Amino acid sequence: MKATSVPDCFARERPRPFAWRRLASGAAICIAALLACSCRHSVSTGTADTLVFGRNKDALNLDPALAQDGLSLSLDEVMLEGLTRYRPGSFNIEPGLATSWKVDGTGRTWTFTLRRNVKFQDGTSFDAGAVKFNIDRWRLRDSPYHKYGIFTYYQSQFGGFPGIIAAVQVLAPDKIVLHLSHPMAPLLANLAEPAFAMSSPTAIRAHGADYFRRPIGTGPYALSEWIKDDHITLRRFDGYWGPKPRITTVVVRDFPDPAVTRLALENGDIDGWEFPRPDDVAALSGNANMRVYQRPPNSTMYLAINTQRPALNDVRVRRAINEAIDARTITQRLFERGTVRAKSFLPPTVWPRGVPTAYRYDPPDAKRLLREAGYPHGFKTRLWYMTAPRPYLPQPERVAEAIQADLKAVGIDAALQGLEWGTFLHRVMNAEHDLTLAGWTGDNGDPDNFLYPPLDLDNAHPPGAYNLAFWRNAAYHRLIVAAQSTLPIHERARLYVQALRLIHEDAPVVPIAYPTTAVVFSTRVAGVVPAPDGSEMFQHLHFKRDGD
Repeated sequence: MKATSVPDCFARERPRPFAWRRLASGAAICIAALLACSCRHSVSTGTADTLVFGRNKDALNLDPALAQDGLSLSLDEVMLEGLTRYRPGSFNIEPGLATSWKVDGTGRTWTFTLRRNVKFQDGTSFDAGAVKFNIDRWRLRDSPYHKYGIFTYYQSQFGGFPGIIAAVQVLAPDKIVLHLSHPMAPLLANLAEPAFAMSSPTAIRAHGADYFRRPIGTGPYALSEWIKDDHITLRRFDGYWGPKPRITTVVVRDFPDPAVTRLALENGDIDGWEFPRPDDVAALSGNANMRVYQRPPNSTMYLAINTQRPALNDVRVRRAINEAIDARTITQRLFERGTVRAKSFLPPTVWPRGVPTAYRYDPPDAKRLLREAGYPHGFKTRLWYMTAPRPYLPQPERVAEAIQADLKAVGIDAALQGLEWGTFLHRVMNAEHDLTLAGWTGDNGDPDNFLYPPLDLDNAHPPGAYNLAFWRNAAYHRLIVAAQSTLPIHERARLYVQALRLIHEDAPVVPIAYPTTAVVFSTRVAGVVPAPDGSEMFQHLHFKRDGD
């Protein structure tokens, strides 16, 4: 296959041809300007073999092992593959690059049989040696290929470095063995996550620190072009081992202003839109040329309280913050129809169900708790939010303003600060905030994925921390680690119930909402199966022909 092309303009922030915030009075004109001028590299749109998809923000890092954001990982999911994968529209596990697997009686030795005759997009072979290279790169700090970033996903899902995977053994070109330090119930679910997809060892060796710009996997699409903050072009990989995609080219375009995205969709300049705002969903639902697809609910939007900060390190203050916020009203007014107020950190699709971690809305009691904590007149703090909409948070600024008003009513003066997504992610994962809006979208359908990465003490160490509350509770940690090593579901559920009760007692977060999210496509596009993790599986899509 021809080498991936990544133009030089990737590396620099190019000025926009016009000011995005001036669109309110001339959106139609801006659409034309955007489509004509937004990049000096032309992009074809709307043809029978090219799908153009609108997003609110660009990817940050396309090396799946180093990516920390869903915008990047959702694209990795169609370019690279793991040993296991999810069936379309669900978190049910099926074979991926491994065709079968077995575990010994101890639960610590897993043997995988690999798919034969599979090629990476650079023409090199996928085999057990490639699997060992990738896993050792993730887990071993002394690997020469571990030095190019923070392997946050591996650290958060496998317990640090080297973590639960104690050794990787090649038995044959199509046989690989993972030796674990202890049993791991969610192993197969974790391995299906895009962060643990297999990259070409040859490409990693060749590109080193630059690999994040030009990932090479075995997936149905390969990266063709990345113009930073404008578009990413994917081309069908004709050497793919499985069914070939019917759409040859996918162009993923960056639209910072949702009003522009909506007009582009209505004008037929793009074919789909990821995570439209609630008002846009309502309007587009009545458009005969559009179809709105609701994803299965799989997210929790919450407020993370940095428990290492003065005042916020007092559990009475954290409980007061929980009681001060009117989560029900925020959910009803500022989220998409169908979103409900969160009563637990786990969304209702994830077991064990019905264990509350949220507090009732009770401003008078919040004031009492603040007085007991020594803050009868409240205190000053900072509340951060991301400026770009997120799947779990379609209107971040308005939600931040609502929380600010609720806190003000009990005496807490929270200064707002909105940050660009990349900057926001870097700074909150480095523990620079007091309070921050946050959200967790499940990666694999297992409760461990909600309760370990964003809340366990293993993941509360900057930089690159997923535990944005920086909550370090040893009793909680013991329960979560025990649940990871326990195979019977009823025993795991019992441990998770105890862990959820500790979240309620210590109040490191304020669960706000279980968002419903949508994706919109032109009715010309068929084969859409909304994924619970928010990814769009472009390989299943095709354009309707006359008579379809």
